Amino acid sequence: MVALGGCSSADSPSRAQEEPVTKPVDDLTDRDGKVCPGELPQGEDPRGHGFGSAEPAESAPTLPPIEAAWVCQYDPTEDGPTADGNGVHFAWVLDGDVRRVPPPQLPRLTELLTRLQPAAADRMCTADLGPRLMLVYAHEKDLTGVLIDDFGCRDVRLTDDPFASPPGEPTAPGIVPGVFTGPRGLLDALREAHASGKVLAE
Repeated sequence: MVALGGCSSADSPSRAQEEPVTKPVDDLTDRDGKVCPGELPQGEDPRGHGFGSAEPAESAPTLPPIEAAWVCQYDPTEDGPTADGNGVHFAWVLDGDVRRVPPPQLPRLTELLTRLQPAAADRMCTADLGPRLMLVYAHEKDLTGVLIDDFGCRDVRLTDDPFASPPGEPTAPGIVPGVFTGPRGLLDALREAHASGKVLAE
């Protein structure tokens, strides 16, 4: 005789209840191999131009090592007036091909990202506008985005999900919100990677 009645009672939780299984992150599979969205997700922007958070980050980030990376370029596209009606709101739309970063360039990019620092609150920026470059990199199939403005103060913002989390407004541990200043050479390294990288067929 086999007694099963007590195995699922409230007083005796099952092993599955005691040890919940956490599904590992696999952004590459979840996105069908896509690494760059067609348009950057929008978030809070007091200036109303779709740039993302304008607040300086509170600390330097702790980012995982780069195992594979891609570079994408985003251009501003007018999509209506700002909320106050005194300016133009932009959508940031993918321009051209997604480029896979050549493996020999990965160590240099990894080293440059260790030198991100919180942006100065009193920094003075030029009032120009241009494209933005986003480095999307994988660590154990988890994607992280590093967006840098190719204009103004060359602000850097992070996202823990390039498809869903607005740049500068991540929620994952270690991916600090706010605006950073990148080290000398970061923008040039991304430009070089975008120019020399292999086109990713999506």
